[in-house]
Amino acid sequence: MKKYFISAFMALTAFVSFTACDDVMETDPDNILLEDDYISKESEMYRGFLGIVTRMQEVGDQAIFLTDPRCNYLETTGNAPVALQNINNYAATDGNEYADPTGYYAVISACNNFVSEMDDFYYKVNGALSDSAKVHIPRMISCATRIKAWSYYMLGRIYGEAYWYDEDLDGITSLNDASVFTHLDMKGICDKCIEVLDGGVQACGRTVPADLTMDWTRWVNPVNGNDNYQFWAYMTPAWLPLRAELTAWRTNYENDAAAKTDWQWVQKNVLQFLSDAISANGSDYYSCSMQIILEYPYLFWAEQVSYPQQILSGIFYDYENKQYNRLVQYFCPEWPGDGYYLRPSDYSATLYNESDIRGPKQLLVNNVLGDQPCFTKYYYTRLNNQGYLRDKIFEIEPAIPLFRGHDLHFLLAEAENHLGHPEVASTLLNMGLLNTYPGGETTLPTDSLDGTPIWDENYKVWFASSGGYGDIGIVGANRAKEHELSTYEDWVAANPSATEADWRWSKDRMKEYDLALADEYLKEFTGEGKAYSYLVKMAERYNGDYRIIYDRVAGKYDASHAATVQSSLAEKYFIDWNLKVGE
Repeated sequence: MKKYFISAFMALTAFVSFTACDDVMETDPDNILLEDDYISKESEMYRGFLGIVTRMQEVGDQAIFLTDPRCNYLETTGNAPVALQNINNYAATDGNEYADPTGYYAVISACNNFVSEMDDFYYKVNGALSDSAKVHIPRMISCATRIKAWSYYMLGRIYGEAYWYDEDLDGITSLNDASVFTHLDMKGICDKCIEVLDGGVQACGRTVPADLTMDWTRWVNPVNGNDNYQFWAYMTPAWLPLRAELTAWRTNYENDAAAKTDWQWVQKNVLQFLSDAISANGSDYYSCSMQIILEYPYLFWAEQVSYPQQILSGIFYDYENKQYNRLVQYFCPEWPGDGYYLRPSDYSATLYNESDIRGPKQLLVNNVLGDQPCFTKYYYTRLNNQGYLRDKIFEIEPAIPLFRGHDLHFLLAEAENHLGHPEVASTLLNMGLLNTYPGGETTLPTDSLDGTPIWDENYKVWFASSGGYGDIGIVGANRAKEHELSTYEDWVAANPSATEADWRWSKDRMKEYDLALADEYLKEFTGEGKAYSYLVKMAERYNGDYRIIYDRVAGKYDASHAATVQSSLAEKYFIDWNLKVGE
């Protein structure tokens, strides 16, 4: 089946009408007009950016419905559309409406168009901008650049390939036109996105870095600010986790020396970011601490950022302004109409111990409503008997997190594992520094490897006595079951002639630790459109071993369906979609 890449549809030229300051951030699709020259004066510059946001909102839930049914936690109900049931059952995805990547390309086209229009405007006025515009134009371009990189990251981890283009398209263009489009595999996507994130883009007579942040409160009201729009800072994917995720993926396709350099980048930058956040805020920003246990439901039970100590970026919606996602309709059995398409599988109950705050016993992210088991991460919490997020269920439009504190801890543990620091990786994954070294930061081991301390000095900040709440690990912060990982003593018992270096750099040991991270990742990020892709990343890392995925998802299927799943994964574990143009 052939698909059509219609760039006239995807090259968004948006002009948002408004009459008052309070309407600035409204992205009502009914108010978006197509216009050839939508930036003609400074007051219109941010309006084009809203077109990008609208496209992001439209694809916000797609990865959840496309990939999470292929994981071990969710399964389709009898109410589900056939196309969604086919995703759950590992039927062919080419032509399945949930698998169409056009939405992500629409975001990319909107970003390209925005940067092009901003550039044209700059030269049209010969660079004569107000002081405010001089500050905010680069920031908006930087945000658009990160959103574009995020869109390609999504295409890569879902489909394993994408077509890169930087043109401001305004017509139907053939994907075969090499002067416009470059076909990239996942390695190419990582390389290109990292190049852009590190080097920025050429626009408005300068190189605009990709890591600038936009202060929307000051853009709306330069003098006094407007705190109503603070949450808009979270709408653009954060630079660090995006760059780190792409870097971790890229190591799959590199030789040992190049991969080590990339892992060192992840370790250094993620650890520095986490330690700086703790030091600067004097609290548990982005950490895995006791506070998470108390606040966990509020990471999701929100339409804006309700717990900024953990959310790095997300996509937000406003029912009153016609901004919708399908999360509650798909997950809630009490939805007033056609809905309740996805539920926790029976197998999912076996994945959690009774105390795990994410498990079925604690009822924080799943529950029973209307006598039906349901996934409630986004819209219902029994914490303090708060119930539904809104009185009217159909008005609930929960935020969809893109990156949060837990992402950074998984990335850091992954990097430490591949840098020959298994004791650090296992501590981060399991019970954390506070439980492993109750004597405090002065009791951290001082061993070194290749002349570098195994425990970086920045970890000392994670202890409560140094200003943090005290790291208790990914598992500890969820009251989950600890992962039993082999130790050096185990290694020596099985390999009497082995050295410590053999254990640290063993590919088998690294794989064991990676798969433990994968098992925990499935629990932590279920229903967020990320868990299945993490398994794909591991399969790619270990020589295309599809059984890494199969062994973790097969439990929810009966024997006949499991055979179909295995056959499908053996053929291809990336989502298949044959994107072509014309006849």
